[in-house]
Amino acid sequence: MSFKLLKQLFFITIGTALMALGVVNFAIVNQMAEGGFTGITIILYHLFGISTGVSNLLLNIPMLIIGYRQFTKRGFWLTIYGTCMLSLFLSLFESLGHIIPPLPNDMIIASIGMGVLIGTGLGIIFNAGGTTGGVDIIAKIIKDKLGIPMARTMFTFDAIVIGISLVIFLSFTNAIYTILGLYIASKIIERFQEGFQAGHKVLIISDAYQDIADAIHQKMSRGATFIHGMGSYNKTEKTIILTIINKRELNSLKEIIYTIDPQAFVSVSHVYETLGEGFTFDANGLPYLD
Repeated sequence: MSFKLLKQLFFITIGTALMALGVVNFAIVNQMAEGGFTGITIILYHLFGISTGVSNLLLNIPMLIIGYRQFTKRGFWLTIYGTCMLSLFLSLFESLGHIIPPLPNDMIIASIGMGVLIGTGLGIIFNAGGTTGGVDIIAKIIKDKLGIPMARTMFTFDAIVIGISLVIFLSFTNAIYTILGLYIASKIIERFQEGFQAGHKVLIISDAYQDIADAIHQKMSRGATFIHGMGSYNKTEKTIILTIINKRELNSLKEIIYTIDPQAFVSVSHVYETLGEGFTFDANGLPYLD
């Protein structure tokens, strides 16, 4: 078994444990719902007392059959592993009882806890190349075929399941808290997919472009790229500087620019993830540890 596969299995295990903890000890204990197939298992739990772990496994069998035709062999077995581990942890946390006390008077904290645990768990699972079956499979297929983010598909399906939950056991107030929790979860999942190595993309237009680029190299040890452009009004050719920096370097860069050219035009935009020299590895190709 390769190190990569062991790493994937480890993170899927951690992710499913966090997700199950959020479902059992925040959603179920505090009478909140969930989305997707997990939400359906909660409905069955309230209606018939069926273990969420058992129903989750049974409900996912048809989806695993579909997944067999949609995923690679490795992805399919990782999905089976994720589904089984989630079912195992759901049953485990149910049997252990209230690890985290109910929070009927602190429902905002309960909804935040549910969202953080479920979102973090799913984010870890997706980044490891797995899913927990059910809607995760549907969302991944839609993302591959249509390019629609998985979080958006899951949120839509969640809304449908919550609507059914409202009819069966969910109060209107707790539905609001559930939506808050699921919104937090969706944002955390998006952050995992977009990456945490954020930075800024800076475009600089100045006649002193060479001096500014030299200063970026010398004082910040950052690279810069010249882009040739033309003004739309006076048709004057312009040299634009493009550089990528981390969040902590923005003020230093602006000070460098405006010291050289107080009239420089500067545009700053957010970059969700930055990979490469100076961000994920150094000039020698060695990865950063932090």
